[in-house]
Amino acid sequence: MSGATGLEEVVNALKALYQGTSQAEREQANVWLGQFQRTPGAWTTADAILGDDNLGVEAKLFAAQTLRNKIISDLAELGEKGALELRDSLVRHLLRARAGMRPLVTQLCLGLADVAVQVGAWADPFSDMAAAFREDAAAVGCLLEFLTVLPEEAVNERLEVPADFFRQRTELLLTRRAGDVIALLVQCLQQTDAHTRVLMCFTSWLRSGEITLAMIQDTPLVELVFAALQAEDSTVFETAVDAVCGIIQETHIDRDDSPEAVQAKDAAVERVLLPQLGALATQMRSDAQLAAGDEERARGYCHVFTEAGEAWVERIVGSIATFEGLVGALVDCMRLTTLDVITMMFDFWARLADVTLDCTSSCDGARRTLVVVYSTLIDIIIGHVRYPVADTAMSAKERDEFREFRHSIGDVLKDCVRVVGQSRALTQAYDVMARGIDGTSQTPWQDIEAPLFALRAMGAEVAPEEAEVLPKIMDMFARFPQHPRLRYAATLVIGRYTEWTYEHPQYVPFQLSYIVEGFKDREVAAASAQALKYLCQDCSRFLAAHWAELLRFFAETASSGTLEDADVIEFAEALAHVVSAVQAPETPAALEAFCLPVARELDALLQRAEASERDGAQVALLLDRLGVFLRFVHVDGNAPAEDLVSRIVVQTWPLVAAVLHRFAADAQVAESACKFLRVAAEFYGAVLRPEIGQVVDAVVNAFRATGLGVYLWLARRIIGVSSTLASDNAAALQLIATIVERMSEAALSLFAASSFSDAPETTEDYFRLVERAVEMAPGYVLNTSMFPLVFQAAAAALDVNHFHAQLAVLRAWAQVLGPTRRHLRLIRDSSSDSHYDAYPVNRVVDMCAAHGLDVAARLLLGMMHRFDRENVTDAAEVFVSLTVIASDGPCIIAAQFENPPLPTMCEWAQTALAQVPEANLSNSEKQVFLQDLADCIQRRQWSKIKTLVSDFSASFWRRNSAKN
Repeated sequence: MSGATGLEEVVNALKALYQGTSQAEREQANVWLGQFQRTPGAWTTADAILGDDNLGVEAKLFAAQTLRNKIISDLAELGEKGALELRDSLVRHLLRARAGMRPLVTQLCLGLADVAVQVGAWADPFSDMAAAFREDAAAVGCLLEFLTVLPEEAVNERLEVPADFFRQRTELLLTRRAGDVIALLVQCLQQTDAHTRVLMCFTSWLRSGEITLAMIQDTPLVELVFAALQAEDSTVFETAVDAVCGIIQETHIDRDDSPEAVQAKDAAVERVLLPQLGALATQMRSDAQLAAGDEERARGYCHVFTEAGEAWVERIVGSIATFEGLVGALVDCMRLTTLDVITMMFDFWARLADVTLDCTSSCDGARRTLVVVYSTLIDIIIGHVRYPVADTAMSAKERDEFREFRHSIGDVLKDCVRVVGQSRALTQAYDVMARGIDGTSQTPWQDIEAPLFALRAMGAEVAPEEAEVLPKIMDMFARFPQHPRLRYAATLVIGRYTEWTYEHPQYVPFQLSYIVEGFKDREVAAASAQALKYLCQDCSRFLAAHWAELLRFFAETASSGTLEDADVIEFAEALAHVVSAVQAPETPAALEAFCLPVARELDALLQRAEASERDGAQVALLLDRLGVFLRFVHVDGNAPAEDLVSRIVVQTWPLVAAVLHRFAADAQVAESACKFLRVAAEFYGAVLRPEIGQVVDAVVNAFRATGLGVYLWLARRIIGVSSTLASDNAAALQLIATIVERMSEAALSLFAASSFSDAPETTEDYFRLVERAVEMAPGYVLNTSMFPLVFQAAAAALDVNHFHAQLAVLRAWAQVLGPTRRHLRLIRDSSSDSHYDAYPVNRVVDMCAAHGLDVAARLLLGMMHRFDRENVTDAAEVFVSLTVIASDGPCIIAAQFENPPLPTMCEWAQTALAQVPEANLSNSEKQVFLQDLADCIQRRQWSKIKTLVSDFSASFWRRNSAKN
């Protein structure tokens, strides 16, 4: 390619890209073409390619795309006169391409639309384009394509136009021309071959919001879009769906609608749209493509009817007879077997239930009709949540998706219960189960499991006092066929209705026996553990007398190997609830019966000379068991039990210390040890107080040796409850400062050996620790000897490329700079710093003066191209705080309150922007930003700086991401 120039060079590169024999040759050509598109010469070369009849469509399409991209990012290079000349050239190319390939026409129209949006000197794009293309039947398609893309490009975020100009331009291009576009589209209907393009153009303008119902309700366009729903072509069908939904949206009743407008919308709904939707419902029921499983067809029908339902929900309830056909179509949509499609309807059924209950009474005709509708939905949903007979053939992904669907549609079941009433809803599920049990022995388990799942989903809307149907359901469990999936589902139902069981304690023995029996089956054990937890939590008073039997069973089951670790933990939580309900004389014995065997086993494991991987897992499980038990057992007011629990916590600490020494690098054990210490610190702080120094030593040493973030997490939790771990406030503040200083020393050593991006989770945990510590003890933490190093590390950490770590770093900065900024304002307002000596304003100002350039540069450049877009708002706020401190801080701490703001941030920003190549950001753009920044600083318009840097960085990011 090096021997050719201009147009020939581009053509050769395109040949290499599309016809090259090697991957390296194609990649080299692709890189070269990308660089070419960013050069000023690309304007004339692309225009020449489009005008050369000897070149193929690939070259022309590339040229059109090049011009379109340059119009978006570099139109200012041409000036106003050059932009209008480009427009004229694009019109000529479009006329020549009118009978050519559609993608080329589309790219040229996109370029013209982008010119129309950006160039104010193009006074009347609609009239000019209509005059150029309207008279030639073959060219009408180009005009319709231009009008189709124009509303879409008007809101293209990649186009850089001032807000005021944008408002004026869209008013001219869209709002004032909407009526003319409708008239043009109606006229174009005379060309039968233009109907599809008319439909797409009409849909685009509907999406823009510029077309009102009054403009179209008496035109043939409404009939056109409904007729297009009969098309077998999927693109036409989907476009028609969007158009119909756009029309329906125009019938929403707005708060500021006049009575006449409301009446007109109601008339349009009843006179025009309901008859069309009725015909569409009939079409849906006989649609062969839908019956064959066409998912997109199902999605289209659901979209239309759901849009209508959501738009007219108040009308439906207020005039059910008029809208009964629509409701019937919505119910039919719920019958569709494309389960991921019908989820779009769930919000509608919730909203309809809300309006029904708010606006009707039980004796209203609308309520009676809708009770039948929701009752039908229950039967439909029970069918949908039924596992396939061949469920073993489902892949893991399909199984997960089906479970997610079941839980989503469970919310609709709750809405059904609200409308039809708990007894009727429960009876429907009961009847389905009864038919399965009373049928032949060949009844598939799926037929009974589905209504069991429905019962569990309904539970939130069933009152604990219900006494008509639930007793029959609970009595039925004993008659179920022996199948693990049925026992699993029934056990979960028991767990869901434990509040009901509390009101009906006669069922406690049966339910406890049923749950316990399930622990013998690995497939049921997880459900049994969960159900037992809730039964013990809600019905502990009825189980307290059986604590000894439960503990023995727990010991047997936990050691049997039939339970997963998570199930053992849930069982332990269940026992904690029961022990909490044990009467005072027996409570210490119950506590010892659970805790002492755990401590003994833990001690025995630690005595072994060498520990296996299995030993480590067992240590972790024992700590989890003890931790969750101490978390949920409550013995307040029971002095002997309180004393015993305190001794257990104190005596367990040496064991935990030994665990941290021996298993510090084992992530599973470390997490369990830290969770136990978190429980001890947060729930038994006064008990742990004498040992807190040792705890901090152990946590710091473990983190220094391993770098595991869980130790940072624990340190942050300890900081959060420092007031209960220390004897007084001063001691608590000193504890926080000590933790931060020591953990920072270890963390900064770790980060010195690797980048923050190499350890994003540790970075996140560390800076969340810093944020919490500065929040709780700013005067102590900011004055530590380590904090200048933390300040510098926080600056370097702004380069981290992980979302959550970025956010943690930015929030730590906000916690340091935000209060400093506020204290500076207070000092300035009072013209004295005598009241703010406790907050180290001077130190933060000095650190900002020393390292602010580094922080400012990383913040500004990060917002422009490195930060996650969701973090830019936080970064902009930090930038503003740094600007305030750099501008006013030195003068305020020197008591020079009348001095104007310093230009420090402008100098820092200029240095930062000098690193950005001019190809990405022109010198004139840099100067405009710096001048705007200087103006805001001099006027102390701090809030405007946040908007300025946010808009500036967003503009840079959009423009350069488009180029890349």
